Amino acid sequence: MEFNLKAMLTKSETKNKYMFWDIDGTLAPYRFNGHLCDPDGSKYGLSFKEIEEGIFLKRLPSKHMQHIIETSNAKAHIVMGHALNEKEISDKHIWLDKHFPLIKEKLITFESKPKSETIINYCKENNINIKDVIYVDDIIAYIQDAEKNGITAYHISSLLDWDYLE
Repeated sequence: MEFNLKAMLTKSETKNKYMFWDIDGTLAPYRFNGHLCDPDGSKYGLSFKEIEEGIFLKRLPSKHMQHIIETSNAKAHIVMGHALNEKEISDKHIWLDKHFPLIKEKLITFESKPKSETIINYCKENNINIKDVIYVDDIIAYIQDAEKNGITAYHISSLLDWDYLE
């Protein structure tokens, strides 16, 4: 049996693709005020108080991810993110405009809606062949769900060697 052990995504593989990007843990490091879990005990990484105080507007982007988006050969960059409330959605739009100006489309939904469903619907509405899509996230469950639904998906770690491969 032969195995395909290729796990890294290269610049050339992004040519003419529609790249869908997660935000938290992908375009920005997933750590808030020195913690990974909400100190108030919710299942989320940050508290509603932190969201209301504008935590997303204060955090820094990943310079590596900015470089990848600037140097990829993608046809378009689209954010596919989740949020807990309207304030978080609004702040993420502002943050993305500031730190990732090449990303024109922003699909930010509530966590109750599967990301793969949103991507598929976007592609149908915009006449995009799903085979021309690459989705990048840091959450394995979202990546697996995307792949089960015919979307080529990569874990963020597949971009670590971006400048070393071709």
